[in-house]
Amino acid sequence: MPAHITVHWLENSRGQRILWLLEELGLEYTVKEYKRDPKTMLAGADLREIHPLGKSPVVEIQEDGLDTLTLAESGAIVEYLIERFGNGKLGYAPGTEAQKRSQYLYWLHWAEGSAMLPLMLTIICAQMPKQAPWIAKPIVSIVASQLMAIMVNPRLKENFAFVESHLANKEFFVGDSLTGSDIMMIFPCEGLAASPLWNSHPNIKRWFETMEARPAYKRALERGAANNLAAFTS
Repeated sequence: MPAHITVHWLENSRGQRILWLLEELGLEYTVKEYKRDPKTMLAGADLREIHPLGKSPVVEIQEDGLDTLTLAESGAIVEYLIERFGNGKLGYAPGTEAQKRSQYLYWLHWAEGSAMLPLMLTIICAQMPKQAPWIAKPIVSIVASQLMAIMVNPRLKENFAFVESHLANKEFFVGDSLTGSDIMMIFPCEGLAASPLWNSHPNIKRWFETMEARPAYKRALERGAANNLAAFTS
């Protein structure tokens, strides 16, 4: 019997790229959908019933004769699914093509390591004034604005200049075909797409449009929904 895979999918989250990966792998799966609180923009308490931290994505995998495997953290999910079900697709196994494997692992983890901190700080700075008591809103707005100007925006520009340079004359992040690195990098680049910096990064934009055109990407949108990360900062 094939594995039964359930994706606990939160709107506007990293969960969408897991659906894309599953479509690329040709695996069957079930989607359990969760909504964000419109005020706090956080997941509801129901996700904590699946994982103590209440984050998305969470994937449950049931295989005959084995206990149900519950996986959180999108990088771990992507790496596991490719190793377990990829059959040589979308990644580089240990001991194969060492140079490409090192780059594959680098971008797979850069997407959640270096890339996400300034993006998360952008969201936090945008939410701070909205959630502050009314009497503190003016001061909180000034603090958030200064934090963005001094610390966050320079890191964002530096990070995406690095990605822009890497993608010059490249269709994919690693090698000549899609890998888990591309799937992981879609989320931080969705953050860039929601920012004023988007049009100044033509290489990233070209790569992004190539990913969007993939049939598996489109099928994943039908099962989930496109992320709208501007919702966090507007």
